[in-house]
Amino acid sequence: MHYEVEGPQNGTPMLMLHGFGCQLELMRGCMEPTIEAAGMKEMVLRVYVDLPGHGRSNDAPLSLASSDAILNESLAVMDKIAPDKEFAVVGQSYGGYIALGMMAACPERLLGSALICPLTVDNLEERRTEEGRAIQKDEAFLSTLTDAERESFLQNAVRADRETWVRFRDEEAPGFANANPSFLDAVDRSFPLTHGASEFLEGPDFDKPSLVVCGRQDSMVGYLDQSRLLPKLTRGTMAVLDIAGHNLQFEQPGLFCALMSEWLQRL
Repeated sequence: MHYEVEGPQNGTPMLMLHGFGCQLELMRGCMEPTIEAAGMKEMVLRVYVDLPGHGRSNDAPLSLASSDAILNESLAVMDKIAPDKEFAVVGQSYGGYIALGMMAACPERLLGSALICPLTVDNLEERRTEEGRAIQKDEAFLSTLTDAERESFLQNAVRADRETWVRFRDEEAPGFANANPSFLDAVDRSFPLTHGASEFLEGPDFDKPSLVVCGRQDSMVGYLDQSRLLPKLTRGTMAVLDIAGHNLQFEQPGLFCALMSEWLQRL
C-alpha cells in the first residue's frame, strides 16, 4: 500500500484515511494547513495512505477488496512506521468508517480519533442522509466551468464558488480518475467490517480524545447516524456545521481548522 510521511520520526504518529474513491491528497489538503496553524508540524508524524484500490495503490490484488482487509493493511502500515507505538487516526467518510472499526477492534492502539463526515453504519442502505443542494452559489464563476466540471462539482457541493472548486479539483477529483472501479465494486460486495459500527455502539466506551464533524446538508452520510456515537465517546466533541455537506473541510475551512486544532491539543 502506498503511503507518504510528513514530520519528525519521534513525533506523535497520526494515520490519515481518505474516503471511498479518493486518494491521500484529500487528507493532506485539509490536515497539513490545520497542523501548521496549530503549531504542531514538528510534533506530529503524519502518515498519509492511498488505501488499496485507490490512487497509487490502485493495482492492489482483489484479495484485499474488503473493508476488513483494508483495515488490516492500514494497521500494517502503522506497524512499519511506528512499531509498538500508539497512534491517532483521522478518517474522512469511508476512512472514518475504517477508523471507527479500529476504535471497535483495537482501541488500545489509539491515542484518539477524529472523524470527518464519517460513515457510521455497516449497511449502506441504512444511511440517513440529507437533501443535497447548493445553498451558496457563485453563478458567474460556475459559468466558467465546462459542463462536465460543473456537473461533477455540484453533485455534492453546498457552497459552490471558486475557492471550493479549486480544492475539489486539486484534492478530491484526482482520486476519481485514479481509483480502480473493479476493486471498488468488489469492496462493495464485502463491505461490512467484522468489528464495525454495530460492535462499537454495543461495546465499551471510547475514552480517548475524539472529534466528530458533520455537514448539516450532507447527502452522502448525513449527520443523524453519527449522533449515535456521542454517548460512547466519553472525551468526544461533535459538531454539525451548517452550509456544509460531504466536502465539509472545503466548505467551512475556518470552523474545520478550529475544531481539528482543538482536538490536536487534547491528544
